[in-house]
Amino acid sequence: MQEQNFLVKSIRSVFIVDLRAIAMMRIALSVILLTDIIFRISDLKAFYSGQGVLPLKALFAYLWNPYYTSLFNLTEHPYLLSVLFAIYAACVFCLLVGYKTKWSTILTWIFLMSLHNRNPLIIQAGDHLLRMMVFWGIFLPWGYLYSFDSLKNIQVKKSHVYESFAGIAYICQIAFLYYFSALLKSSPEWRTDYTAIYYALSLDQLTRPIGRLMYPYYDLMTYMTASVFYIEFFLPLLLFVPFFNKWIRMVIIVAIALLQFGIFLTMNVGLFSITGVVIMIGLIPTDFLDKVQYRFRETIKKWEGAVVRLRLKYISSKEKTIHPPKPVLYSEILVSLALIYVLGWNMQTVGKKVIPDNMIWIGDLFKLHQQWGMFAPSVYKDDGWFIYLGVQENGNNIDLLRDGAPLSMERPELISDLVKNDRWRKYGENILPIDNAHYRPYLCDYLITEWNSLNPEKRIKHLSIIYMLEVTMPDYQTEPVREEHLCYCEVEL
Repeated sequence: MQEQNFLVKSIRSVFIVDLRAIAMMRIALSVILLTDIIFRISDLKAFYSGQGVLPLKALFAYLWNPYYTSLFNLTEHPYLLSVLFAIYAACVFCLLVGYKTKWSTILTWIFLMSLHNRNPLIIQAGDHLLRMMVFWGIFLPWGYLYSFDSLKNIQVKKSHVYESFAGIAYICQIAFLYYFSALLKSSPEWRTDYTAIYYALSLDQLTRPIGRLMYPYYDLMTYMTASVFYIEFFLPLLLFVPFFNKWIRMVIIVAIALLQFGIFLTMNVGLFSITGVVIMIGLIPTDFLDKVQYRFRETIKKWEGAVVRLRLKYISSKEKTIHPPKPVLYSEILVSLALIYVLGWNMQTVGKKVIPDNMIWIGDLFKLHQQWGMFAPSVYKDDGWFIYLGVQENGNNIDLLRDGAPLSMERPELISDLVKNDRWRKYGENILPIDNAHYRPYLCDYLITEWNSLNPEKRIKHLSIIYMLEVTMPDYQTEPVREEHLCYCEVEL
């Protein structure tokens, strides 16, 4: 009987999360969301308005799905869009401080879906990961601690352990992220030649200074490629080992944090690296947090005293006691169905058709679809840089991307300096394929209109968008740079 109890306890430990850990994860994810809002607002006109690179008529013509919804489709006016962003930021702030946490999580998820549906051309893996974590957060009690809501909780907390299908879904989502990412890396570059990182660091638009320093060390890059592949393949499986689970979790947390930190130092991949680290916070074992809490017990007592004074001052004494959360049946059913659906969706990305065609709409409606093919099945070999060739009234040729400097077709010393941010890099990547050529005129019109409005003394009469294609070859070789003319537009002055 004792052996059976030990086995059951060990299996259950795999799917247990700590309420303190998921509360800290909520706070950290909220900070990422607020930071993301700030960066998105800086490109509000370009990416979300009717004068930008994807007006609503283009969105509905080429990218819209009848099951998509978006609050940001309600208007194309920059000022009204700013109001929507402000409301979104307010919802995220409420999530950060834990005020009406359940509702603020739902509203944040709705706004996040709306944002992703409004301009899919700039969405990346980090966005999908962030959205899915907020979705699972709807079913997690991550506002029970370290929140404004918890000020009403006068229950003495004897245990921070939490068991539910929502916790299982959260842990499985992390496993899906890395395991299916490894399965999608099917090319020899990842599995036999181990040249994937060599090609990745050849992409100058992505590479950071430390990546450039590492690039000459070919053998090091082959070892790192093999390490990345096997970490992604095996570590997710270890999450479900029932014995020594707390130690295994800590090993996985450290390994993934080092992996993401390495990616962050060498390549600019947007939100993915920081989000990949933050989502691991919820896995921190109870024993570890207990030790940290004991170590800083005096500081914690002072904070608890301040919370008690705050509660007495601002919270009504008639507030109902909130007991430690227990999973609700309907919530458990919903999250279980969602988890099964997400597993099926991930299986389809590796060629195992599971979800019937008549159920695909569910993933579209609730934005549950995900694809973790980062640098998979192989790494892009096509690198290069854009030139926005503007012709002024006097016939001078200037490059708008270089703030109106005289035109030069020479390779820039640092291509990454020409990329404003990772959203623009992703957008540029998406308009390069010939199948997406219909998006290019909108970019051309936006650039020429924006330039002439901001630079009346340097107005241009027509603009050509050129891509200087540089294909990476083995052994640090490249093909000759090829000039590709993507689009041309003009305006009457």
